[in-house]
Amino acid sequence: MSEQIATRHTLIAERPTGAAPRPYRFPEVRRIGVDGGEVIGAHVPGRSLAWAKLVMESGALHEPVGLDGLARITCSLLDEGSLDHDADAFGLAIEALGANWRLACGWETQEVGLDLPADRLGAGLDLVTEAVRRPAFADADVERFLANHVRSLKTSWAQPGTRAGLAFRRALFGPDSRLGGLLGGTPDTAVALDADAIRGFHADRMTAPGTLAVVGDLDTLDLAALGRTVFAGATGTATRAELTGTAGAPSTERAIVVDRPGAVQSVLRIGHTAPPRSTPDLIPIELFADVLGGAFGSRLNHLLREVKGYTYGAHASFGHGRRSGSFTVSASVHTEVTAAAVVDTIGEIRRMHADGVTPNELAATRAHSLGSMPINLQTPGGIGGRLVEAIVHGLPDDHVTAEYAEILATDPDSVDRAAHTHLRPDELAVVVEGDAARIVPELRAAGFEVVISDM
Repeated sequence: MSEQIATRHTLIAERPTGAAPRPYRFPEVRRIGVDGGEVIGAHVPGRSLAWAKLVMESGALHEPVGLDGLARITCSLLDEGSLDHDADAFGLAIEALGANWRLACGWETQEVGLDLPADRLGAGLDLVTEAVRRPAFADADVERFLANHVRSLKTSWAQPGTRAGLAFRRALFGPDSRLGGLLGGTPDTAVALDADAIRGFHADRMTAPGTLAVVGDLDTLDLAALGRTVFAGATGTATRAELTGTAGAPSTERAIVVDRPGAVQSVLRIGHTAPPRSTPDLIPIELFADVLGGAFGSRLNHLLREVKGYTYGAHASFGHGRRSGSFTVSASVHTEVTAAAVVDTIGEIRRMHADGVTPNELAATRAHSLGSMPINLQTPGGIGGRLVEAIVHGLPDDHVTAEYAEILATDPDSVDRAAHTHLRPDELAVVVEGDAARIVPELRAAGFEVVISDM
C-alpha cells in the first residue's frame, strides 16, 4: 500500500484566465402607438419563443385607503375565470397553447402576460385580453380566493420576518403611507376585501389601454395587430398614483423590537430610504452595494457568517422604485448574539460610507456584473423584464446597453462618492424581531434606545 501511495501522481490544473469583457448591446427596440395604447417590442431574430406582457398603471399605490392588497388580489384573480371561460376552461386554454401565465403586481404597476411558442402569440394575447377586459369575478370564486388569501397571510404572519418587514417599512415611509405597508397587505386588511371592492378597483384602474411589451422575432410578428387585440375595449384613462404620508429620518441610536417570545433566532432589518431608479448614481450604488452585501463573498456575509458565526447569511441591497427606494440589510442571527450582530452590521455600513471599496473589490464585482448581465438576458423573459423596467421608469430604449458600458467605465472614485452620498449610517432604521425578554437588555447595554413595536 505504501509503495502504491508513493508512486501516485497528483494532477494540478491551472486556473484559466479571464478574457476582456466583450461589448454588449440590448436588442433593437421598436415602438408603435395603437388605439390609444403603445406597443414596445424587443427584436430577437430567429427565436421560436415569444414573451408578452400588458403593463397597467394599477399597482398598490392606487388602492383605496384601508384596502391594502387589493391590487395584488385583483390581478391574481384574472385567470380565475372570465365572461367567456370559467377558471378550469381558462386554464385548459392556456395549457393547450403551451403557455406560461405570468402575473406581477408592484407599487406602481401591474403586469399580465405569458410566454409561449411565437406562432401562438396572437391566440395567447386573445386570452390575456379576455382576462383583463372581461373578468368574471364571480362571487363564489372571489370568496374562495379571499378565504385562501386570508389563510395564507395568517401563515405568513406567523413566520419570522414578516412583522419585521412591516415594522421596517413603517419606520422608513411612515405608517400613514401605503409604502409603509406590505404589498399583499396584512390579515387585518384582508378581511376588508370583497367582490365589490375587487370589481370597483378593476373598473377604476384596469380599463385603460396600458402598454404592451413584446419580445420575439418582430419580423414575423404584427405588432399593430397584437396591439389592436389587447387594447380592444379599453376605455379608461391611466393616471399615476399620488404619494401620501411621510416619515422623519430614523435614528441609528434607536432599535425597534418586534417581540417573538421564545425565538431562538432574531430577524434583522436595517436600512434607510434611497433614491429612485432614475438616479444618475445607479451603477456606482449597485457596485458598492454588491461589495457590501450583495454577493456571497461580500463584507457583511464574510464578517457575520465566516468570521463571527452569527448567521447562515447576511444580505444588503438597494431597491429603486419609480419615486423612492430603500436600502436594506437583512439577516437572521442567533438570539444570544443579536446586539453584537446589529453593532457589527452598522460598523460595516459606516466603514463603507467612510472608506468606500478597494480596487480589488471593485474589479471582482465589476467582473461579476459584466458576466452575469448577458447571461440573465439570454431568454425572452429576461429581455422582457428589462423592457418592462424601461416602461415603468420611463427609461430610454438603450438603457441596458448604457448600463453595461457604464459598469465598464466606473472607477473607484465614483463608487466611493456614491457610497459616501447614498449611505446614511446615522439615519438607519434598526428593526429586530426576536425574543424581547432576551434581546432588549443586550440592545440597551449596547447603547440603543429600545422601542417595542405594537404589531
